[in-house]
Amino acid sequence: MAKATKTIKQKLGYKSAHRSYFAATKTLFNQIAAFYFEVIQAHPTILELSSKEALTALEKLTHTTKDNPHPVMPLSDVIAADLPAMFRRAAIHAALGSARSFSTHLEKWRKQKEKAQAKGKKFTLRPPVPPRRWNKSMLLYAGQWKERTTKSIMLKLWTGSSWAWIKCRLQGQAPPDGWDIASPTLVQDGHRWKLHTAMQKQFSRPAKVEHQVTRCPEVRICAVDLNITKHLAVCTIQTVEGTVVATRFIGGGKQLHGRRRETVGKSSTQPKQDRHHCRRRTGQCGLVGKDTRTG
Repeated sequence: MAKATKTIKQKLGYKSAHRSYFAATKTLFNQIAAFYFEVIQAHPTILELSSKEALTALEKLTHTTKDNPHPVMPLSDVIAADLPAMFRRAAIHAALGSARSFSTHLEKWRKQKEKAQAKGKKFTLRPPVPPRRWNKSMLLYAGQWKERTTKSIMLKLWTGSSWAWIKCRLQGQAPPDGWDIASPTLVQDGHRWKLHTAMQKQFSRPAKVEHQVTRCPEVRICAVDLNITKHLAVCTIQTVEGTVVATRFIGGGKQLHGRRRETVGKSSTQPKQDRHHCRRRTGQCGLVGKDTRTG
């Protein structure tokens, strides 16, 4: 089976009074992502775990529950808002992605530095630094959106003091039938907000070209050979078995090569005498070579 993926982008229509809710939700999302990035920096071994294992470890380190009343780095000490579980986990995954990217670039920088120092070279490339400003788009897991149709969707947004369900209009291409829809992403575009939805579709992998062609004996193949001596191209029509049905020669090869030499000569920055010397060395200017031998 093969898989095709694509993303559709739809504009959101909403009341002007709700515009601040989008900004407040994005700010909260990035505050949580920044917090978890710091937690990962304090516990770098988390990056050695799978995404699922890292999520569990980070929640155990930060989330207060009945079974975990005293986490090492409580999120509630930094974020006072009552956070939905899926909203928090989306921010954790955003932080994990940034932390893994930063770790990869830092390790690459260290290897480059060690390699340069081993050769006795001066290494001036600055090391990568953690994100100074967080501006991640919000991935909306289940529980943050519902009742999606071709024309509208309900979004759960942070108003600054509580969570509220806001109905938004959808403008643009609707998800086509037969595609599996992933969690949408809330993206800021200037002063407006859009909903980006990734989709994928499974389909049978097509057979190789050789298999497709050989199964249909009526198929004809056009083979083209370019830049052959005096011809620009030679085209042959062949059957599947390789029998040549027709051939056509397209002339003009000599004129093309002549124009190419003329163009190279005009655009060259070498002094004229140097170009003369090069041609003499390659045997392309017999007159100059003869004068040199007899001189």
